[in-house]
Amino acid sequence: EFIPYARESFVTKTMTIPYDDNFNRMEESVLQESESSNYVSKNIAQLRVSIDSMEQFIDSVNISDRKTMKQYTYLSFRNSYPQEKRDSIVEHATASMKPDMDSIFASKNIQTQTAILQSAYTKADNNGNDYLFRSMSKTTTQRNINRQWIEWHTKFTVSFACLIFFFIGAPLGSIVRKGGLGTPIVISVILFIIYYILNNVGYKMARDGVWDHWIGMWFSSMILLPLGVFLTYKAMTDSVIMSTDTYTSFFKKLFFIREKRNYTLKEVVIEEPNYAEIGQSSRELTGEVAVHLQKYGTLGYKTYWTDSGYDHSLSSIKNKMENMLNQLSNSRKPIVIEKAKEYPVLIKYVRPFNAGSTPARLCMYIFPLGVIMRLLSLPFEKRINRDLNAVLKLNNELNEIMNNQQRKVAV
Repeated sequence: EFIPYARESFVTKTMTIPYDDNFNRMEESVLQESESSNYVSKNIAQLRVSIDSMEQFIDSVNISDRKTMKQYTYLSFRNSYPQEKRDSIVEHATASMKPDMDSIFASKNIQTQTAILQSAYTKADNNGNDYLFRSMSKTTTQRNINRQWIEWHTKFTVSFACLIFFFIGAPLGSIVRKGGLGTPIVISVILFIIYYILNNVGYKMARDGVWDHWIGMWFSSMILLPLGVFLTYKAMTDSVIMSTDTYTSFFKKLFFIREKRNYTLKEVVIEEPNYAEIGQSSRELTGEVAVHLQKYGTLGYKTYWTDSGYDHSLSSIKNKMENMLNQLSNSRKPIVIEKAKEYPVLIKYVRPFNAGSTPARLCMYIFPLGVIMRLLSLPFEKRINRDLNAVLKLNNELNEIMNNQQRKVAV
């Protein structure tokens, strides 16, 4: 057909392209009847109703499966006799030797043996397939139950996690030094990442039925709750837990890093040291250290856990040495100050509990806990003995220095 030339002239042209992807709105009744697609939108009461109905469904399926299993050849043979007949048979039965199934099987010919094995294999395979098929619906239903329980606990765990993070973040803001925003932000982000990982682990464990639903969903909260309580307590007691000096001191003790004494010459000294008194204290300290090394040079297992005299003796030595060094720190003589710097810093304890206390006695009697803790204390004990021997040597050197200084003054 002949079409004459035509040209359109317009300002705006709107083209409509028909499109149909067969999207249909699902009816609300279908959503309400679904057990797996709308658990998020349900409230607590609705979740409990859904869980109860699905658990009732699993119970009914289990009862049906038990009845079906009783129809199998082996079980039906065992239950074929009434209970009264079985009791009478047992009462009149004579004692006989238990038949050897291997010998009975070996007495058959090859064809019979092959038929027996083939029949057993077929029955086992059929039963296995039957069990697998029956378990599929129960597995799906149980997974839906787990999802419903997860959503039920989520309605509480999310708000509880907000409270936990409040009791973690608020103490962090008060513990960290004023004006420093970097440290609390970094710590908060790290703690949130830890919470996110723990929450996902618990969620997957609860969803797959590896853990109970309440353990999986409250796992992250149970881990972070003690941390929140601890930080809140430390903030209320004005703790220095965020101070770098606290962790530096801890790691020094952990890895046996010695602390160094830092004494300097003072320009102004209010109280001059009494060298005669210091010499007397040095001699008393030498005698006390010698007695300690002679009595507690090697601790026995029972002495380690029960004798509190070791701690008292060591504490007395430490206090006397610190008092003597505090007096020496006021000296104007550089040689005395340098000698005071060489004195070791004594650690106080070689055991986690006080000797003779109930925890210490429990550790002593519980094997191998007591032996392990005693072995772990040996490096500390050796360090203390080395430091005490060093104190004896330094006391002698200090006495010589002070005697020389006194002779120079006398001349």
